[in-house]
Amino acid sequence: MAGLDLSKLKNNISKASIRIYIIGVLVAVFVVVLVGTIVALRLSFGSVAQQYESSVKRNLQRVAYEFDTLDGRINLSNFEAPKPDNTGIPFYRLPLEYLNVMPGHVEDVKPLLGCSFAGINAPQNRVCAGVLENKALGAIAYVRGGFDKFGDLVSPRYIDDPRTGDYFLVTVSARGVASQFIVTFDPIKRVGDSVAPYLSPAWSLTGFKIGSSTGRAYSREPQIKGRALKVSSQGASNRFEFIFQLPVYAFADDAFEANQPDGQTAVWPPEDLSEARIDVKLIGNDATGESSIVMDTTLSEPNTVFSFERMSNYLTPGEILVFTPVNSNTQISVRHAASENTGSARVFPFNVVDRLTDFFIKIIVPAIKIDELARLPDGSTVAIRGDASSVLGGWRIAAQSIIMLSSLLIVLLFISYVILRVFVLTPLYRVRRNTLHMKERFNVLHEYRLPFPIKESQSEVGVLWRNISELHEALMAYGRSALERSKREHHFLRAIGHEIRSPLQDLMLRHNDDADPSTRYVRRISFAVKYLYGASLGQETSDNFIFKSPQEAMNSLSGDITKENITEYLMNAAESMTAGIKYVGSDSALYVMVDADMLESVLTAIISNAQDFRTLDTDIIVDGYLEQGDAVITIKNNGPHIANDPIEEIFEYGVSVRDGAGEGDHLGQGLYMAKTFISRLSGSLTARNLGDGVCFEIRLPCVG
Repeated sequence: MAGLDLSKLKNNISKASIRIYIIGVLVAVFVVVLVGTIVALRLSFGSVAQQYESSVKRNLQRVAYEFDTLDGRINLSNFEAPKPDNTGIPFYRLPLEYLNVMPGHVEDVKPLLGCSFAGINAPQNRVCAGVLENKALGAIAYVRGGFDKFGDLVSPRYIDDPRTGDYFLVTVSARGVASQFIVTFDPIKRVGDSVAPYLSPAWSLTGFKIGSSTGRAYSREPQIKGRALKVSSQGASNRFEFIFQLPVYAFADDAFEANQPDGQTAVWPPEDLSEARIDVKLIGNDATGESSIVMDTTLSEPNTVFSFERMSNYLTPGEILVFTPVNSNTQISVRHAASENTGSARVFPFNVVDRLTDFFIKIIVPAIKIDELARLPDGSTVAIRGDASSVLGGWRIAAQSIIMLSSLLIVLLFISYVILRVFVLTPLYRVRRNTLHMKERFNVLHEYRLPFPIKESQSEVGVLWRNISELHEALMAYGRSALERSKREHHFLRAIGHEIRSPLQDLMLRHNDDADPSTRYVRRISFAVKYLYGASLGQETSDNFIFKSPQEAMNSLSGDITKENITEYLMNAAESMTAGIKYVGSDSALYVMVDADMLESVLTAIISNAQDFRTLDTDIIVDGYLEQGDAVITIKNNGPHIANDPIEEIFEYGVSVRDGAGEGDHLGQGLYMAKTFISRLSGSLTARNLGDGVCFEIRLPCVG
């Protein structure tokens, strides 16, 4: 990228390597924990989800099988039926196949759970009441169920009162009219009056309609008939199953109209069938004539024994079982019994943990929605829906454990980072800043304040800082002694400079004629003494001695700017220096505003450099010409290329590509001085590699 200094970036990174290593390791561990958790959860969830889908299909098959029975079809056709209340249980619509389970034999009385409501206080007691969907059978209600009773059933003495024995007191309420019936038990005599051990005792059911307000006027109701059977015995308690039918007068007109040839538009069963109620009470009489209520349908459970809610046993928490009856847009949803209380099952802080882990599970694990559908023979459908990640309880607990462990590791990583930052990284950073602050303060005599206070404790950082402080104090002491030596050298060099300048001034007076060849060399000596002695000797103040380096001397030197002909300088350079220098430019004058001594020093430094690197027996080519308003000077040689990259590096202070013969040779100041002087003269100095050598180019603004 443009403008990005990669070397500087690399240098900054190397300075912060410890922080990068420590934070990098912590970040790497964090990434491993995070990625490992995600991979573990997804891999484990994939296989478990497949098994879960298979189990959902099996459960759906069981539910479909359950509802492919008479009980299931009765529930689906009566899904809108109301709940029982204090007036009794509602009438159900019964399919015609209900006749197949009606007692054609005294031993055939079997329970029908799809429409049976159990007692609240006595679940073993149950009653089912319904009207057949077939209009041909008329307004007849069928009542069947079972109950437990101590002892056998007692038949009444009809000559006295039908209520002298055990009996059903039945109340039918429909369309604002209530009808009451008494159903009694008559024992069935076996053929030959024999008792077969494999035949249970049975009773025939007959009934009466209660006709007066006093409730004591009875009339025989021929449509009331049925059976009762003792199916089991356990001590003194016996189990009985029964079935009987009775008329529903309120719906007699509806049945009559529906059976007429022109009554095709009549609705049967009536639409208000669900509003009708039947109350069945079993009144038992003991030997003393005391009556007691054995069974009462006004105290019934809200749902039938076989019901939609019972199907929740096939579900797991989080699943939904959806029934869609045929020819209906209404759906019946059933949830697992524990689903309603899942959120409140655990107390704080466990419920918070559950919610947080569930949140991460939903983010990490892909949502696998389950929507398995089964179609029943009558056209009704049943479906199981759910999200596998929230339904699989065992996997969810394992996933919560993994997430909690990963969270604990991440918290420990964060704590480790805080500890390392407080006790390692920050102290090391402060040591580094203080050290850099002290780096340029070896010659300062007055007090200075460090950026950060650091205690010299017994820890590794404290010991390191104490050693750095002691080393800095030692260097400060050495700097003070070196400063004293510099002062003495300053006085010594000033004395030598005085001794050199005195005879040099006499030489300059003797050789001040430009025609004198020695004048040029005397001027060069004077210029060299000017910046090597005069500028670099420095000055002395009341608090300190400021000594300027040669680099500082070159940068601070001010020249005497005059109008000079550079063509003359180039021709003189070619004539006055060693053989092998050729000037190939024009004899026309090129005037520039320069300091003559500076220009002379620049040309000498560049030509000297070209001589040192030229191939033996080759010439140095010097040229001068005018180009776009600039006076251009080129100095070329045949020899090795400049290997520095970038090539401009050779103009930096202290850079030299030559091998010195002894200590102090080739200090890398010549080309730096040339570049500095040309820049002060508003020009430019560049170097480039040619095919067989090197070319230095000087550009100076040309004047008329």
